[in-house]
Amino acid sequence: MLAGPQCLACAQTPMFASAPSLSSSLNPKSSALGYITLPPNPNKPSSLSKWSFALKASTLGAGADLSAGLGRHLAHRGSVNSLEFNYPFSIDGVTYDSQFYLRSGGLSLDWLPLHNGLRISPGVLYVKNNLSAISSVPPGKYFELGSQGFINSVDDPLNGTASVVFPRRIAPMLTIGFDRLLPGKGEGRRLSFPVEFGVAYTGAAKIDVTLNGTACTSEGCFTFEENAGAQDSLKAEIQKLNHRLEKLPVYPIASAGVTYRF
Repeated sequence: MLAGPQCLACAQTPMFASAPSLSSSLNPKSSALGYITLPPNPNKPSSLSKWSFALKASTLGAGADLSAGLGRHLAHRGSVNSLEFNYPFSIDGVTYDSQFYLRSGGLSLDWLPLHNGLRISPGVLYVKNNLSAISSVPPGKYFELGSQGFINSVDDPLNGTASVVFPRRIAPMLTIGFDRLLPGKGEGRRLSFPVEFGVAYTGAAKIDVTLNGTACTSEGCFTFEENAGAQDSLKAEIQKLNHRLEKLPVYPIASAGVTYRF
């Protein structure tokens, strides 16, 4: 009586045994335990694709950025900037043949809230910017220091030095930029063109000026560095210039460049 059902079960066994397993049909290299191994996602960025390198020109000088992703919405970025250039200018008749030295480095945390290239970046900036200049007045020309007017000597014209320094070496900064530092899903492009704007709180720059030589007023000519009234006028001029600089306690940041994503 039991032989029939047993033979039916025996006849069905080869059918199940010969059927290919789900794991082997999906992946011929799947393990004998029958686990399914899914193929890798070709659109998923590798760890190297989270890195980017940028060359840029900015108000801080010529520079370079290196960025690494921290997730879908964050990246951290390091930057270095450097530039030297001459810029002559004149204030109240005194000519400054200046040499600017721009040196800085920064660290930023880039927040990408919308994945459309917009980034908001708080950070810190190490600033070593300064200006050195040769100060002079053309021979025989009129100039002012403070509220006092002078005529420069022809035989012994005024000359001296000037310098500008920033009081804070470490400055907090905040910038807003537009660029895809981290590639979006399915993107194959590696180049982009970032722009960025912001400020760094460096404190107001300070200027100092020295003048030597001979100057004249209606009362006669005198050696400038030895005349107390002339030195008081020079101090008043320096105070006036620094008062103007006090209105700019932040350093403006604007940059544009090209980014390559690895």
